[in-house]
Amino acid sequence: MSGIRISWVWVVLLLAMCGTVAGQTENNVLQKYSLDQLKRLGKRSAELNDFSSAAMYYEEFCKRKPTDYKVIYQLAESYRLAKEYRSAQDAYLKAYNLNPKKNALALFYYAEVQKSLGNYKKADEYFAKFKKEYQGADKSDFTKRIKNYGIAAQFADSLSRNVQKIAIEHLPDNINTSHVESSPFFINDTTIIYGSLKTDQTTFDFNAKDSTSDEPMRKIYVAVRDSDEWKDEGELPGFYNVPGQHTLNGVYSQDKLRFYFTRCKRNNRNKVICAIYVSFFNNGTWTEPVSLGTEVNNPKYTSTQPAIGMNSKKRGEEIIYFVSDKEGGKGGMDIWYTSFDNKTKTYKVPVNAGSKINTPGDEVSPFIDPKTQTLYFSSDGWQGIGGLDIFKTNGEMKKWTQPVNMGVPINSNYDDLYFVVAPSNQDNGLLVSNRPVIENGVNRGSCCDDIFEYIYLDAIHLNGKGFLYEIDPSIKRKKASMIPVRRASILVEMQNREDSTYISLGRTSSDDQGRFNIELSPNQQYRITARKEGYLNEVIALSTMGKTRSGDISIDIHIRAIPEAPLLLTNIYYEFASPLLTQKAKNALDTTLVVFLEKNADLGVEIRSHTDAIGSEESNMILSQKRAESVVDYLVEKGIDPNRLRAKGFGETKPVAPNTKPDGRDNPKGRQLNRRTEFKILGKMRDGQIREETDF
Repeated sequence: MSGIRISWVWVVLLLAMCGTVAGQTENNVLQKYSLDQLKRLGKRSAELNDFSSAAMYYEEFCKRKPTDYKVIYQLAESYRLAKEYRSAQDAYLKAYNLNPKKNALALFYYAEVQKSLGNYKKADEYFAKFKKEYQGADKSDFTKRIKNYGIAAQFADSLSRNVQKIAIEHLPDNINTSHVESSPFFINDTTIIYGSLKTDQTTFDFNAKDSTSDEPMRKIYVAVRDSDEWKDEGELPGFYNVPGQHTLNGVYSQDKLRFYFTRCKRNNRNKVICAIYVSFFNNGTWTEPVSLGTEVNNPKYTSTQPAIGMNSKKRGEEIIYFVSDKEGGKGGMDIWYTSFDNKTKTYKVPVNAGSKINTPGDEVSPFIDPKTQTLYFSSDGWQGIGGLDIFKTNGEMKKWTQPVNMGVPINSNYDDLYFVVAPSNQDNGLLVSNRPVIENGVNRGSCCDDIFEYIYLDAIHLNGKGFLYEIDPSIKRKKASMIPVRRASILVEMQNREDSTYISLGRTSSDDQGRFNIELSPNQQYRITARKEGYLNEVIALSTMGKTRSGDISIDIHIRAIPEAPLLLTNIYYEFASPLLTQKAKNALDTTLVVFLEKNADLGVEIRSHTDAIGSEESNMILSQKRAESVVDYLVEKGIDPNRLRAKGFGETKPVAPNTKPDGRDNPKGRQLNRRTEFKILGKMRDGQIREETDF
């Protein structure tokens, strides 16, 4: 995987510069170096993520020794990572032609460079050539990436014919410098924090024995919008920016009680290692930052770029998504997650977000929009139009919908990452890109990763306006009888089109008037579940398919109190004098009790079976118990947790009608009513056990 992993590490860590470490040394100065020295200097510069300088040294080497296929390949790599794509394409082809067998990997990166240059048909041609010729041990990883890319020309053509109406504006030069900017994050609609290197210096000299002695350090800064213009306000106050370490990727928890960020420094092998820190807001002040612990921050690997979400199924549990190259991933940089234990104030063992998100390529810069439970991230492993593209998906932890490319102009032929949404305006936000800057119709060219602001000009907004109510049967007028149910939990789920399962989008609550609001997207299928203690869960389906205009959608949900009396199950029949269910009975259970138990997965019930008075009391008791057990067994076959079910036979002890008429003759209708199956709601499930309740 080393061939894939190296490709975007510099983007993830954001330590590259538009200027160079060694400086743009004059050609006559380079001539004093031997071939071995030039090779070492090129390698050293690449290790410092200064690919422009690496290319400079390798260029001089190749002038003197133009047939060294290994160094020419490193020259091509340096050009590509320095974003000098036109030079990179020539160098890759030269490296391949000098030794097609040893440099077959050059075909893959040549094709990638063609995508960045907009030559999609040529990219497809060389991806095909690469698959045919490359025989490296990691071939399957590369072929997976190519499969994810699909047909580049066809995809690019489809995006170009569906350019969205989005205004994209470069933030002013007091924020965007001649170096890399990164990780913008909204504190509120008019205040952001971001990472930057604030210096006019473009060249830096390093002590060969101490690679951090003179290395410029990135810090977190604050910017404020004033009269529609962003202005830099200096460093973020607090304990965060420290000497000798890069400080980046600041984000606040959703309750604003924790501040997460990244610190990066070089280890003794000269690899930049990042670790995630957190500061807690206690008693009106922020605490000294502490590491998230070795479970998250393994010193052998990088952990960076935190993004904060919430577990929709476990109220109040904070999920921290982050980027790492640790073992156990899908390849390159992956998105992982850990959860915060509010009781112990510790972070759990990280889990990979799974192959719905991560590829053999790199996935970076996650951001969670808490309103829609949308994850935005950048990847070079999914189908894109060049470099890193921005994607979105819905879900949480390991369960996600298929990632969707954000399209043009959010994405470009260049690298696009760090997509974030403004708190109060879903149409507005920020992204980072090294695309050319266009100002007043003039192309200023491209340099480094800069921060851009985007505004959607024709977005469709659908607002679900909900009302949760119960019916008071004592009131005859329909509207007056609809009594609001307040402070109920409303779970919103979106259907995953791939397998028709549902992905959680989070929860909201009904207010004191039973009202709630949810943000919806066009052309989706939703499932909305209302839950409240003492009530049966109610689930409704909602579709936004075909919605082409913004507007409100009414969502009225009728929720019912849990009944204290047993509920009769109709059409439940057994074989004559037998506990075996008939097929008609199974069909009836499928459409009634199975559906009820699936809707109310937190309830435990007792299945109750009754007989008439024909036969002995003992035999009727045994028969009714076996019949109740038959129903339980069938429900377990249908996937219902057996811990939620109890079976109880009552025999003939609880008749609801006389078995005989007053004159002693047989009463067939009465006996039919007594031969019944019911279920009684016992209570809520707690830790796998039924917590019986006597008063709902």
